[in-house]
Amino acid sequence: MLLCAALFAAAPAVALDRGLVEAQAAFDSGAFGRAALLARKVQTGEGDALASRAEMVRGDFVATGEARLAHFEAALRDGRRAVARAPDRPEAHLAVAVALGLVARREGSMAAHFKGMASEARDHIDRALALNADNAWAHAALGGWHLEIAYEGGPLGNVVYGASAEAGIAAYEQALALDPANMSIAWQYAFQLAGFGGADRLARASELIGGITARKPRTALETILRDAALELKQALDGGDMAAVSRIVALRLGRMEPLDRPAATPGKR
Repeated sequence: MLLCAALFAAAPAVALDRGLVEAQAAFDSGAFGRAALLARKVQTGEGDALASRAEMVRGDFVATGEARLAHFEAALRDGRRAVARAPDRPEAHLAVAVALGLVARREGSMAAHFKGMASEARDHIDRALALNADNAWAHAALGGWHLEIAYEGGPLGNVVYGASAEAGIAAYEQALALDPANMSIAWQYAFQLAGFGGADRLARASELIGGITARKPRTALETILRDAALELKQALDGGDMAAVSRIVALRLGRMEPLDRPAATPGKR
Protein backbone atom coordinates (compact mmCIF):
# COMPACT_ATOMS: atom_id res chain seq x y z
CA MET A 1 0.00 0.00 0.00
CA LEU A 2 1.39 3.38 -1.00
CA LEU A 3 -0.04 6.86 -1.15
CA CYS A 4 2.48 9.47 -2.14
CA ALA A 5 3.22 12.63 -0.23
CA ALA A 6 2.95 14.53 -3.49
CA LEU A 7 -0.80 14.45 -3.01
CA PHE A 8 -0.31 17.20 -0.46
CA ALA A 9 1.64 19.81 -2.33
CA ALA A 10 -0.72 22.57 -1.22
CA ALA A 11 -2.76 23.06 1.89
CA PRO A 12 -6.56 23.22 1.77
CA ALA A 13 -8.28 26.49 2.55
CA VAL A 14 -8.00 27.25 6.25
CA ALA A 15 -8.53 30.17 8.57
CA LEU A 16 -5.87 32.81 8.13
CA ASP A 17 -3.94 32.05 11.31
CA ARG A 18 -0.66 33.93 11.16
CA GLY A 19 1.39 30.96 12.35
CA LEU A 20 -0.24 28.71 9.79
CA VAL A 21 0.40 31.22 7.01
CA GLU A 22 4.08 31.34 7.99
CA ALA A 23 4.27 27.55 8.06
CA GLN A 24 2.66 27.27 4.62
CA ALA A 25 5.08 29.87 3.25
CA ALA A 26 8.00 27.85 4.59
CA PHE A 27 6.55 24.71 3.00
CA ASP A 28 6.08 26.40 -0.36
CA SER A 29 9.67 27.71 -0.30
CA GLY A 30 11.08 24.23 0.33
CA ALA A 31 11.96 24.72 4.00
CA PHE A 32 10.04 21.61 4.98
CA GLY A 33 11.67 21.11 8.38
CA ARG A 34 10.89 24.68 9.39
CA ALA A 35 7.37 24.29 8.06
CA ALA A 36 6.78 21.27 10.29
CA LEU A 37 8.07 23.08 13.38
CA LEU A 38 6.01 26.20 12.73
CA ALA A 39 2.88 24.21 11.93
CA ARG A 40 3.06 22.22 15.17
CA LYS A 41 3.31 25.44 17.18
CA VAL A 42 -0.14 26.44 15.91
CA GLN A 43 -1.61 23.58 17.96
CA THR A 44 -4.65 23.03 15.76
CA GLY A 45 -5.79 20.20 13.52
CA GLU A 46 -4.93 22.30 10.47
CA GLY A 47 -1.44 22.94 11.77
CA ASP A 48 -0.84 19.29 12.59
CA ALA A 49 -2.04 18.25 9.12
CA LEU A 50 0.42 20.68 7.53
CA ALA A 51 3.23 19.39 9.78
CA SER A 52 2.34 15.89 8.62
CA ARG A 53 2.57 16.93 4.97
CA ALA A 54 5.94 18.55 5.56
CA GLU A 55 7.34 15.43 7.22
CA MET A 56 6.04 13.24 4.40
CA VAL A 57 7.76 15.38 1.79
CA ARG A 58 10.99 15.34 3.81
CA GLY A 59 10.90 11.56 3.90
CA ASP A 60 9.80 11.06 0.32
CA PHE A 61 11.95 13.61 -1.50
CA VAL A 62 14.77 14.79 0.77
CA ALA A 63 15.91 12.16 3.29
CA THR A 64 17.71 8.89 2.56
CA GLY A 65 18.09 5.54 4.28
CA GLU A 66 16.52 4.97 7.68
CA ALA A 67 15.91 8.69 8.13
CA ARG A 68 13.05 8.35 5.67
CA LEU A 69 11.08 6.07 7.99
CA ALA A 70 11.67 8.45 10.90
CA HIS A 71 10.04 11.28 8.92
CA PHE A 72 7.13 9.08 7.87
CA GLU A 73 6.53 8.01 11.46
CA ALA A 74 6.63 11.66 12.54
CA ALA A 75 4.09 12.41 9.80
CA LEU A 76 1.82 9.68 11.11
CA ARG A 77 2.01 11.06 14.66
CA ASP A 78 1.18 14.53 13.36
CA GLY A 79 -1.71 13.14 11.33
CA ARG A 80 -3.19 11.25 14.27
CA ARG A 81 -2.94 14.40 16.39
CA ALA A 82 -4.69 16.33 13.61
CA VAL A 83 -7.57 13.84 13.65
CA ALA A 84 -7.82 14.05 17.43
CA ARG A 85 -8.01 17.83 17.29
CA ALA A 86 -10.13 18.20 14.16
CA PRO A 87 -12.02 14.96 13.41
CA ASP A 88 -14.35 16.75 11.01
CA ARG A 89 -11.62 18.06 8.70
CA PRO A 90 -10.94 15.86 5.65
CA GLU A 91 -7.28 16.87 5.43
CA ALA A 92 -6.63 15.43 8.90
CA HIS A 93 -7.93 12.01 7.87
CA LEU A 94 -6.02 12.16 4.58
CA ALA A 95 -2.80 12.97 6.44
CA VAL A 96 -3.18 9.75 8.43
CA ALA A 97 -4.06 7.72 5.33
CA VAL A 98 -1.08 8.93 3.32
CA ALA A 99 1.35 8.60 6.22
CA LEU A 100 0.17 5.05 6.85
CA GLY A 101 0.93 4.23 3.22
CA LEU A 102 4.43 5.64 3.47
CA VAL A 103 5.21 3.82 6.71
CA ALA A 104 3.81 0.62 5.21
CA ARG A 105 6.06 1.02 2.19
CA ARG A 106 9.14 1.04 4.40
CA GLU A 107 7.99 -1.86 6.57
CA GLY A 108 6.98 -4.11 3.66
CA SER A 109 3.63 -5.23 2.31
CA MET A 110 3.25 -8.32 4.51
CA ALA A 111 4.04 -6.47 7.73
CA ALA A 112 1.65 -3.72 6.70
CA HIS A 113 -1.06 -6.26 5.97
CA PHE A 114 -0.83 -7.91 9.37
CA LYS A 115 -0.82 -4.53 11.11
CA GLY A 116 -4.01 -3.57 9.27
CA MET A 117 -2.47 -0.47 7.70
CA ALA A 118 -4.25 -0.74 4.36
CA SER A 119 -7.64 -1.16 6.00
CA GLU A 120 -7.03 1.72 8.40
CA ALA A 121 -5.90 3.97 5.55
CA ARG A 122 -9.04 3.14 3.58
CA ASP A 123 -11.20 3.95 6.61
CA HIS A 124 -9.66 7.42 6.82
CA ILE A 125 -10.08 8.01 3.08
CA ASP A 126 -13.72 6.99 3.31
CA ARG A 127 -14.18 9.34 6.27
CA ALA A 128 -12.66 12.21 4.28
CA LEU A 129 -15.04 11.51 1.40
CA ALA A 130 -18.00 11.32 3.77
CA LEU A 131 -17.06 14.75 5.10
CA ASN A 132 -16.62 16.21 1.60
CA ALA A 133 -17.65 14.15 -1.41
CA ASP A 134 -16.12 16.74 -3.77
CA ASN A 135 -12.67 16.73 -2.19
CA ALA A 136 -10.23 16.14 -5.05
CA TRP A 137 -7.43 15.09 -2.67
CA ALA A 138 -9.64 12.41 -1.15
CA HIS A 139 -10.53 10.97 -4.56
CA ALA A 140 -6.83 11.00 -5.50
CA ALA A 141 -5.94 9.24 -2.27
CA LEU A 142 -8.57 6.61 -3.05
CA GLY A 143 -7.10 6.21 -6.54
CA GLY A 144 -3.61 5.78 -5.11
CA TRP A 145 -4.89 3.23 -2.59
CA HIS A 146 -6.51 1.11 -5.30
CA LEU A 147 -3.66 1.29 -7.81
CA GLU A 148 -0.89 0.51 -5.36
CA ILE A 149 -2.66 -2.46 -3.81
CA ALA A 150 -3.62 -3.72 -7.26
CA TYR A 151 0.00 -3.35 -8.39
CA GLU A 152 1.46 -5.09 -5.35
CA GLY A 153 -1.21 -7.71 -4.76
CA GLY A 154 -2.74 -8.38 -8.17
CA PRO A 155 -5.88 -10.54 -7.91
CA LEU A 156 -5.16 -11.16 -4.23
CA GLY A 157 -5.40 -7.44 -3.56
CA ASN A 158 -8.88 -7.50 -5.03
CA VAL A 159 -9.93 -10.52 -2.96
CA VAL A 160 -8.55 -9.23 0.34
CA TYR A 161 -9.17 -5.48 0.01
CA GLY A 162 -11.49 -5.04 -2.96
CA ALA A 163 -8.79 -3.04 -4.76
CA SER A 164 -8.62 -2.85 -8.54
CA ALA A 165 -6.79 -0.85 -11.19
CA GLU A 166 -10.11 0.10 -12.79
CA ALA A 167 -11.43 1.61 -9.55
CA GLY A 168 -8.15 3.44 -9.02
CA ILE A 169 -8.22 4.97 -12.49
CA ALA A 170 -11.84 6.03 -12.04
CA ALA A 171 -11.03 7.69 -8.71
CA TYR A 172 -8.07 9.58 -10.16
CA GLU A 173 -10.10 10.74 -13.15
CA GLN A 174 -12.76 12.01 -10.75
CA ALA A 175 -10.08 13.86 -8.77
CA LEU A 176 -8.81 15.57 -11.93
CA ALA A 177 -12.35 16.40 -13.02
CA LEU A 178 -12.79 18.20 -9.69
CA ASP A 179 -9.38 19.91 -9.85
CA PRO A 180 -7.96 19.71 -13.40
CA ALA A 181 -5.06 22.08 -12.70
CA ASN A 182 -3.71 20.07 -9.77
CA MET A 183 -0.11 19.21 -10.67
CA SER A 184 0.40 16.93 -7.68
CA ILE A 185 -2.58 14.70 -8.41
CA ALA A 186 -1.68 14.51 -12.10
CA TRP A 187 1.93 13.62 -11.20
CA GLN A 188 1.04 10.77 -8.88
CA TYR A 189 -1.56 9.40 -11.29
CA ALA A 190 0.83 9.54 -14.24
CA PHE A 191 3.63 7.75 -12.41
CA GLN A 192 1.33 5.00 -11.15
CA LEU A 193 -0.12 4.49 -14.64
CA ALA A 194 3.36 4.29 -16.12
CA GLY A 195 4.24 1.69 -13.53
CA PHE A 196 1.38 -0.53 -14.66
CA GLY A 197 2.25 -0.28 -18.34
CA GLY A 198 -0.05 -1.14 -21.23
CA ALA A 199 -0.68 0.99 -24.31
CA ASP A 200 -3.73 2.89 -23.02
CA ARG A 201 -2.24 3.55 -19.58
CA LEU A 202 1.08 4.68 -21.02
CA ALA A 203 -0.71 7.00 -23.44
CA ARG A 204 -2.67 8.61 -20.59
CA ALA A 205 0.51 8.84 -18.49
CA SER A 206 2.29 10.60 -21.38
CA GLU A 207 -0.60 13.03 -21.74
CA LEU A 208 -0.50 13.91 -18.05
CA ILE A 209 3.30 14.18 -17.98
CA GLY A 210 3.22 16.49 -20.97
CA GLY A 211 0.83 18.79 -19.15
CA ILE A 212 3.02 18.84 -16.05
CA THR A 213 6.24 19.63 -17.90
CA ALA A 214 4.57 22.45 -19.81
CA ARG A 215 3.67 24.29 -16.60
CA LYS A 216 5.75 26.71 -14.56
CA PRO A 217 6.14 25.45 -10.97
CA ARG A 218 4.74 27.71 -8.26
CA THR A 219 6.42 26.08 -5.25
CA ALA A 220 9.57 24.17 -4.37
CA LEU A 221 7.67 20.89 -4.33
CA GLU A 222 6.15 21.56 -7.74
CA THR A 223 9.69 22.11 -9.01
CA ILE A 224 10.67 18.66 -7.70
CA LEU A 225 7.64 17.11 -9.35
CA ARG A 226 8.24 18.92 -12.65
CA ASP A 227 11.88 17.81 -12.76
CA ALA A 228 10.90 14.19 -12.12
CA ALA A 229 8.22 14.48 -14.79
CA LEU A 230 10.79 15.75 -17.30
CA GLU A 231 12.91 12.66 -16.64
CA LEU A 232 9.94 10.34 -17.15
CA LYS A 233 8.82 12.25 -20.27
CA GLN A 234 12.20 11.72 -21.90
CA ALA A 235 12.01 7.98 -21.25
CA LEU A 236 8.41 7.72 -22.46
CA ASP A 237 9.06 9.78 -25.58
CA GLY A 238 12.07 7.59 -26.38
CA GLY A 239 10.18 4.36 -25.78
CA ASP A 240 12.81 3.32 -23.23
CA MET A 241 10.66 1.08 -21.03
CA ALA A 242 13.60 -0.05 -18.90
CA ALA A 243 14.23 3.59 -17.98
CA VAL A 244 10.50 4.14 -17.40
CA SER A 245 10.44 1.22 -14.96
CA ARG A 246 13.52 2.45 -13.13
CA ILE A 247 12.28 6.04 -12.84
CA VAL A 248 8.83 4.98 -11.65
CA ALA A 249 10.27 2.53 -9.12
CA LEU A 250 12.53 5.23 -7.70
CA ARG A 251 9.92 7.98 -7.57
CA LEU A 252 7.20 5.76 -6.09
CA GLY A 253 9.52 4.36 -3.45
CA ARG A 254 9.75 0.85 -4.87
CA MET A 255 13.54 1.04 -4.83
CA GLU A 256 16.05 2.96 -2.73
CA PRO A 257 18.20 5.60 -4.49
CA LEU A 258 21.91 4.92 -4.27
CA ASP A 259 22.74 8.59 -3.97
CA ARG A 260 20.00 11.17 -3.60
CA PRO A 261 21.15 14.80 -3.91
CA ALA A 262 19.46 17.61 -1.99
CA ALA A 263 16.10 18.03 -3.65
CA THR A 264 14.94 21.48 -2.65
CA PRO A 265 16.19 24.88 -1.62
CA GLY A 266 15.80 26.14 1.92
CA LYS A 267 16.15 24.47 5.28
CA ARG A 268 15.23 20.83 5.68
